[in-house]
Amino acid sequence: MPVRIAHISDTHLGTRPSQGVKQNVWGVEMRTRLLENDYYERFSELFDKIAASDPPVDLVIHSGDLYNSPWEMNPTQPPPVAQEIAISVLKNFIEATGIPILIIEGNHGLYRTLEVSLLDTLKLAVPGLDIATQQDLKKVFSKGEPLVTKYDKMDVYCFPFMERNVLESADKLQDFTDWITSHQRPDSKRPSIAVAHGMDLDKTLYSEIFSMSYDYIALGHDHHQHKHAKNAWYAGSPERWRFDEIRHDKGFLMIDISEDHNIEIIPQILEYTRPVFNETITIDNDDSVDSVMDKLDSLLQDIGVKQDWEPTTAARIRIVFEGSSSHVNSLDLSVAMESKRLDLLDRDSTHNISQFVWSVKVPKTEHDPAAYPEIESDYLIENPKDDFLEYLGTVTLDEQYDSSMLARIAVRALKKSVAGDEGKLNLEDITEDDST
Repeated sequence: MPVRIAHISDTHLGTRPSQGVKQNVWGVEMRTRLLENDYYERFSELFDKIAASDPPVDLVIHSGDLYNSPWEMNPTQPPPVAQEIAISVLKNFIEATGIPILIIEGNHGLYRTLEVSLLDTLKLAVPGLDIATQQDLKKVFSKGEPLVTKYDKMDVYCFPFMERNVLESADKLQDFTDWITSHQRPDSKRPSIAVAHGMDLDKTLYSEIFSMSYDYIALGHDHHQHKHAKNAWYAGSPERWRFDEIRHDKGFLMIDISEDHNIEIIPQILEYTRPVFNETITIDNDDSVDSVMDKLDSLLQDIGVKQDWEPTTAARIRIVFEGSSSHVNSLDLSVAMESKRLDLLDRDSTHNISQFVWSVKVPKTEHDPAAYPEIESDYLIENPKDDFLEYLGTVTLDEQYDSSMLARIAVRALKKSVAGDEGKLNLEDITEDDST
């Protein structure tokens, strides 16, 4: 019997870009900010398109990061509207189509210090919704049982996000990989799907999954929609979570599994009304701050954002400065850019821009973004801990101070500042892993 599934991922509901955003503009008046609302619209669009698919799907799989928070940089739960949207869209879809939905837990939307999950609450509110949380994974792992949801036409084996260092610190990594090969083995007679949230980059994608002969492996965590291995794909994120994501198509995947277990992957690509620009301006040897700003004006003219305000098409813009000049120092450039941003985002601006940020690539220590950098900021610091330690080496410290602890405090303070976290910095924050 053939099987069709829709694979979505990394919807990050509740994302609220805060750096360089035009103030006092709403997506829904007094409920959602303009750019926050884009994520809700994409989420609704996904399920509208899936509901209209012909032939219909047998199951919708979400491979993690339904919500954007809580996560390492923001311990608060998602905005109320994000939770309302999740409930209403999922509930309406299931009631209208009768198609079940399965969501696993990713690293976003995950409480790191509590034995609870937002997905548990969501399941209570949405009949027909199936979930697999990190707590579910811990329970079945300790009992030596599979984490599988069985449907009429297929079995789905779940691998919610699990950090490798957690397993290593508990001396459970080998036991965990043994659990995969022993208890997550599919029935060869039935179509089998694995759904996992992880990546090779941070070692949260466990290679044993790919040795289990699943018909399809639905992956989340990487926002780039692409094939990862045989019959294994990342669906990618449906909205542009970072500026560098404009290089990739965005959407979701349709997967057809035939009776003889052959599969066909059909990417579904979304289109956008809001442009996102990730542009580079080169600072030449003879440039001054004024000439650099002239280059910026020319670029804004070329990309077509000099027009009246229209909220649905107001652009998000990130400028990356590279190169150097003896006539341009970072302080003067920052002052000029701050002034420019105030002008571009002013209520009476002649430019249709909703967000304007920039970064500077420092010679010899050029920032090399990871596949999923989790800080979207005006400025980039390649290794703040090492930089601060290097600075401490140039000053005389009282013997009572530990330079390593001071560096950790500085890194944590920087992270809280970038995340817009107004809470106090406490001992628990400082004693957590501060690697960058």
